[in-house]
Amino acid sequence: MRGIEARTGIGKAYWDIAAETYERDFTGTLIGQTRRRAVWRRLERIFQPGQRVLELNCGTGIDAVHLAGRGIRVLACDISPAMIHRARRLACVTSAGEGIDFRVLATEKISILANDGPFDGAFSNFSGLNCVENLSAVVEDLALLLKPGAPVLVCMMGRFVPWEIAWFLAHGNWERAMHRLGQRQSRCRVEQDVLTICRPRVKEIVSLFAPRFRLRHWRGIGIAVPPSYTELSARRFPGIITLLAALDARIGGLPPFRNMADQVVLEFEARSLPEAVNDASGQ
Repeated sequence: MRGIEARTGIGKAYWDIAAETYERDFTGTLIGQTRRRAVWRRLERIFQPGQRVLELNCGTGIDAVHLAGRGIRVLACDISPAMIHRARRLACVTSAGEGIDFRVLATEKISILANDGPFDGAFSNFSGLNCVENLSAVVEDLALLLKPGAPVLVCMMGRFVPWEIAWFLAHGNWERAMHRLGQRQSRCRVEQDVLTICRPRVKEIVSLFAPRFRLRHWRGIGIAVPPSYTELSARRFPGIITLLAALDARIGGLPPFRNMADQVVLEFEARSLPEAVNDASGQ
């Protein structure tokens, strides 16, 4: 997960520490790679070469580098200086580095990017927005940075994950098995740093993005593929994981399967301000 608590500065130290092992614990894992490729397929569909997009919670810069390699310019932001340092280092060893502008910036402060817009689109991958308490305020700021009709892709946590429930029940951990269903919000502390994780349902996410954004499509990833904490077992059967990833791609957009996903990917379209005002007044 990527993101921070809403109060200014909270979360930076947490993600500075996480930067040291993020690639090893997620990005470099077999399951993490299947997750990322699934999101990339959606990003490649909605963003085109020559466009300029905004990335929130960019982490170590893997998504930004991938898009830049396809001719898409990216302004990539993250609250963690350690994450941005690693992202810049990654970009420097690729031919796509010149197409990326990395900024140390909290998601809650994106309004200061007003002079950098308007952008052709935006995205936030792997649960960054789950760690923003006042998501509606971020949505409003984001809308002002985008062109009318611009696509926005967000990848957030699912609420009902049968794989997770079965895994932890099999290991005798009832609390972890029911954690997502039972707790809509939780907090974790590292030293003096606090991270708040919010788990809205898809309907609630859509509501928070309205009326400034219209939902175009949503799907689940990590339905058949197990969660990342099963990595040690998954590496013993890479062929099976490949088959499960292919199954995910086929059923990810279908109800009720998409409601059983570890992550949900929602694609929105920015509305013009008059359209959004008219829609809100008509509700």
